[in-house]
Amino acid sequence: MTGAERWYRRAAEAGDSDAMAAVGQILQDRWDLAEAEEWYQRAADAGHTGAMVNLGVLLTMRGDVANAELWYQQAAEAGDTDAMLNLAGLQAEREDRVSAEHWLRLAAEAGETDALVSLGVLAQTDGDPAAARRWFQQAADAGNATGMFSLGVLAEELGDVTAAEQWYQRAADAGDHHALINLGSLRGQRGDSN
Repeated sequence: MTGAERWYRRAAEAGDSDAMAAVGQILQDRWDLAEAEEWYQRAADAGHTGAMVNLGVLLTMRGDVANAELWYQQAAEAGDTDAMLNLAGLQAEREDRVSAEHWLRLAAEAGETDALVSLGVLAQTDGDPAAARRWFQQAADAGNATGMFSLGVLAEELGDVTAAEQWYQRAADAGDHHALINLGSLRGQRGDSN
């Protein structure tokens, strides 16, 4: 046990919810998931929204999706955008499109650009490329590399190779490695070795 972990444990045992969540994270990083879950549970019970999200992740990993959803819901209602994204993901898997879109919109309104991308994916799944493009564009305009990449994919699907290449390049410049692969593929198809 490191000195920092000892300090966090002392603070956690004294009732500090931030320290409880930190101990949970330390334990999760070591893959001591059972004890991590205990500390996240204590912090979540004390109202720590980050711990609620982490607890939800651990519960999902072990297949307890119903309880994970309850924790995500509680953290989302407290304004945690990670919880909103995770909750929307569970609801989308359950094909509860209305609830998933509700939480994604709230997360997007709170500045979570990944929610914009997810809204674009939902629109694309619904066969609405115009709406998908609008959501991806908003994400890209906010600097989200996945939004840029998604615009590239959408452009390529619609046959606009020039726009696809431009979006892949922007996404690659922003650090999206998938964009590099697609960019290389497009350039390879036209015989460009650069």
